[in-house]
Amino acid sequence: MFVITVIPLIRGTLLNTLTYYSATPYEVGAILVIPVRQSQARAIVVSVNPVTDNKTALRSATFTLKKLPPQNTPISTVPENILKTAHKLTTYYPASLGSILYQLLPPEIRSGEYNFPTVSSLQHAEDTTPKIITGRREDRLVSYRSHVRSILAKRGSVLVVLPTSIGVLKMVKELSTGISDRIVVFHSEQTKRQRLAAHEAFADTSLAKVIITTPSHAYLDRVDLLSFIIDEEASEQYRDRERPYLDHRFCLITHSAATGRSLLIGDILPRAETEHARREDRYFTPGEEIKRHTFQSIFTIISQKRETTTAANFSLFTSELKKRIGHTLAQRGRVFLYGARRGLAPVVICNDCGFVFRCPDSGSPYSLLRTHSPQGNEERWFISTTSGKRLRAADTCEQCGSWRLREQGIGVQTIQNECGILFPDTPCLLLDYQTGSTTKRAQTLLQKFYSTPSSILIGTHLALPYLTQTGIDLAAIVSLDAVRATPTWRVDELTLRLLFTLRDLAHKEVLVQTKNPEDSLLNLAQTGMLQTFYTDELDLRQSLGYPPFSTFVLLSWQGTAAETVEIENLITKLTAEFSPSYYSHPHSSATKTIRYGLFRVQNDHKKMAGLLDPLRQLPPVIKIEINPSRIV
Repeated sequence: MFVITVIPLIRGTLLNTLTYYSATPYEVGAILVIPVRQSQARAIVVSVNPVTDNKTALRSATFTLKKLPPQNTPISTVPENILKTAHKLTTYYPASLGSILYQLLPPEIRSGEYNFPTVSSLQHAEDTTPKIITGRREDRLVSYRSHVRSILAKRGSVLVVLPTSIGVLKMVKELSTGISDRIVVFHSEQTKRQRLAAHEAFADTSLAKVIITTPSHAYLDRVDLLSFIIDEEASEQYRDRERPYLDHRFCLITHSAATGRSLLIGDILPRAETEHARREDRYFTPGEEIKRHTFQSIFTIISQKRETTTAANFSLFTSELKKRIGHTLAQRGRVFLYGARRGLAPVVICNDCGFVFRCPDSGSPYSLLRTHSPQGNEERWFISTTSGKRLRAADTCEQCGSWRLREQGIGVQTIQNECGILFPDTPCLLLDYQTGSTTKRAQTLLQKFYSTPSSILIGTHLALPYLTQTGIDLAAIVSLDAVRATPTWRVDELTLRLLFTLRDLAHKEVLVQTKNPEDSLLNLAQTGMLQTFYTDELDLRQSLGYPPFSTFVLLSWQGTAAETVEIENLITKLTAEFSPSYYSHPHSSATKTIRYGLFRVQNDHKKMAGLLDPLRQLPPVIKIEINPSRIV
């Protein structure tokens, strides 16, 4: 008989280990089916010991060990390298090893649909210092192709990670020339048959491979895997939206260091934290350091007159923007219009009492979205982009009963309405979370746009990964002020990255409408001076104590006023020496209070480790995030 200790693979679990007895000495790393309360779950074996070595402990135990049920064969085994990385991540995230492994493992392996191929984990001896590739997309691709060729020449494999499925598909086209037989692809839009074929190709070690994937399959292991590439490094899509809220950029850097593999990180504007690490010589720049970008497109700032009277006099498009769009369409060119918010409007208010329609779960304002029923009838919905709550849009104010409701702000559907009025004979397409709900639908829409001269495409941030560097003559941001209003401490970084991206995509011109033409970011976007931006941004963050000069640990919870006070007292009791800052969501009420606790931990490993232990004792109703982009 053997005592088997396992880690449950349960999303967000607080369970660290469970112990069973078995007549079979399963291998460490084996994925087993275990009984947990009244159900079954999958778990990873972390230790196997004969009963004779544990007699004293078993006799003194206050509980009886359960017997492991018979297991189906063959049994999947998690490679040692992944276990090693997960262990290291527990020193940074206040989560159990099981919940971290749950997020690292591909979904079909967690569920048992597919078994890990047998891998002999090997500690490689590559230079693990991350190397930064800053440049336009075409320039980064040149560096990636050169790096891939050098690794393949050493008979090694390369893993290329991108934040989205469409990013993976674009990269496949750009890297597969001459090596299509070596390409292995994983992304969320694959069918089960395609996924199985990808796993079989990945397990075939007769040839070195180039594996192109999203983070969901970035931790598959091969004995010949020598290098990782992380492209679009600044994308927030690398951050999980489920507990324990892993940031896969950090996880992959940790994985690279733990397994002895080289790492390339690339983007048109990497995060300020990445640049700070480069300036401290913790990251390297291969070749010459890039201090500014040069673009072929002209950058034009259009000043919008501030509203001085009523909203009825406000014009969404200035006369200059109308003129430039009309000229481009007359030349059979294509126009892309960027809107920061989806739907018709990001806020709906009552003109009489000022009431703002808000989601009761998150406290954030509802966005107004227009849809159409199967019969073609127009329907309007309130949507919370924070909680996902959706309900029919109200016709009257729930506070005072007034019919005078006003849409506040600019959504992409409003931009589409305006284009339909100004350019009635022009095909005007919309790409947002509704029309581009799947990669296939979005690609179909983009194909129609690129095959139609004199057409307009309107899109949110979701549209950017689908756009290519051929076919867009004019790109315009309808309201830069709406972009700047994004509630994140990274807003300057995200805005400049957007401006650089549009300049990289547009052939001829990028237009920006703003009420603040003196914005310093516009000058940086015009001159391409990214090093100036980094210097100013890092100086500001250092003065404020923001990352990378500290680590944010954000706790959030909600309930009645009394319930939130009780939770706050518990947090204070456990973490008193770390002096958290407490504050409420600005629209909290006595019956629905959203409360935050923010820790700013100096970059000290001992201090961070000291905070993780009490955080692990907190109940699961408290959401814990490390360095989130939003702290309110």
